[in-house]
Amino acid sequence: MKPLLACGIALGILFAVPAMAQVWNEVDDAGDLPETVQTPTGSGDLTAIAGTIAASDADMYCVRIDVPANFSATTCAGTTLDTQLWLFFEDGRGVAFNDDDPGGCGLQSKVTGTFVPAAGQYLLAITLYNRDAQDASAQLIWLSSPFGSERQPDGPGAANPIASWSGDTATGTYTIALTGATFCTPNAVEPATWGGIKSLYR
Repeated sequence: MKPLLACGIALGILFAVPAMAQVWNEVDDAGDLPETVQTPTGSGDLTAIAGTIAASDADMYCVRIDVPANFSATTCAGTTLDTQLWLFFEDGRGVAFNDDDPGGCGLQSKVTGTFVPAAGQYLLAITLYNRDAQDASAQLIWLSSPFGSERQPDGPGAANPIASWSGDTATGTYTIALTGATFCTPNAVEPATWGGIKSLYR
């Protein structure tokens, strides 16, 4: 019995399938705030998030960053919309924001691990210009400009967690391409919905 068991274990290791990189497709409508964030479900690398943003909406997702220097999220080549990308700590305090990619891809956006202080789980949000993050006193967490740089919180509400969004916008579809991101620990942040997981394996 023992030799057979050892053989089975060895074959299992030999033919083990590595974790697949995955694209997450938004389920229903991702929430706007940390309390309703959508948590992609899967294993391995999270390579993209695809969704639809409604009028005057924000979509927020949980992502894990293990090596900040390797992390990036961008809508460049993923939409024709004028996007904004936001990165927050799990408690809603701001980490990084970009409106227009400093790399020159126009009105699309890019955030990196430049201002990420440590490995961990973070909240990545997308809005269209000019729907902006506010604290509980309706103060902007980031100033509206400069547009073409990635910035830490620099508005009057910079030290405070996000509580709402301001500004009216259009609607459309988007894909956020990710590098250096993996899936959050299940249930670490409650997803906005529990119905029908739509993850596309690649």
